Amino acid sequence: MSTIDAPQEPGDYAGPDDAPLLEEVDPEAELSLSANEASGDDSYAVQDYDEARTATRERHGGDVAHPLDGSRTLAEPSHFSPASVNVVPPIPIAPTTISRRPQPESRPITPVRMPLGTGEPPFTAILWDLDGTISDSAAGIMAALRETFDVFRMPIPDDSTLLSYVGPPIIDSFKAQHLDNQIEIQHALETYREIHDESGLAESPPFAGMPELIRAVRQAGIPQSTATSKPETPARRVLDYYGIIDEFNFVTGASDDESRSKKEDVVEEALRRLREAGVDLSNTIMVGDRFYDVQGSAQHGVPAIYVNWGYGAVGEDEGAVAVASNAHELRRLLAL
Repeated sequence: MSTIDAPQEPGDYAGPDDAPLLEEVDPEAELSLSANEASGDDSYAVQDYDEARTATRERHGGDVAHPLDGSRTLAEPSHFSPASVNVVPPIPIAPTTISRRPQPESRPITPVRMPLGTGEPPFTAILWDLDGTISDSAAGIMAALRETFDVFRMPIPDDSTLLSYVGPPIIDSFKAQHLDNQIEIQHALETYREIHDESGLAESPPFAGMPELIRAVRQAGIPQSTATSKPETPARRVLDYYGIIDEFNFVTGASDDESRSKKEDVVEEALRRLREAGVDLSNTIMVGDRFYDVQGSAQHGVPAIYVNWGYGAVGEDEGAVAVASNAHELRRLLAL
């Protein structure tokens, strides 16, 4: 492989002496290129050139320098095979805003009688969801998912669908996109984590008032644990980044291999850890932003408060004892 300099003009070709010119590969390319340049739209220049470059590669082997990127190399034709072509996908662009879904209105507590709680303060223990409740992580998660799907040549869902994947186990999003082979799923999971670890924290600030509320719970002497579908290692990284990891008795989440990832299983593990530590669980409350939180905690007799600043939607609060619209309202519901 020998590096070649990128041509100066989109219509130039930097390849072997006997390689065809752009107009020989695609007679209409020069005409469309001129028309697009005249209109001031030079995005078509890259498109037209890429089409010609692909045709040339198929006929002669190897690759050619891209007009906008001189880093491409020229392969020797004798060593060319389809499997040797390294296709570099474009880096997906994260949305500048996250389209929030319609949320339920805030409402006060409606007491219940459940095995481990009434839904009314004072609470003896609190379980916290992370993504969408404490952490505004949608932008980072969606961008990482988008790039992961692109790496695996899978259709990239629209933003609304990607947003619905924030909260449940990430592995479920791969299955939803029909990635069923267990080896491929594991590879996709590792790829997603590598991508997300590079920029996920910077794109995942805490929701307003939540770090202060977490600290207030600790100061009030109420034991607390996370109960998140995010694996515990990245969950710890997020909480440490926010400076509140020491406020929790336990950081409970999915296992790193996601063999434990369903919300009901995570809640069960959080309760087990608190119980073994001697924590009174007679009036426990779960706080989360998805129906997974409400239903997952209910399976273990724990009522839930739904927060509507996260990534859920109207109807996902069904079964919750209350709905909070901001950290101040949640603080009042927790009687702090």
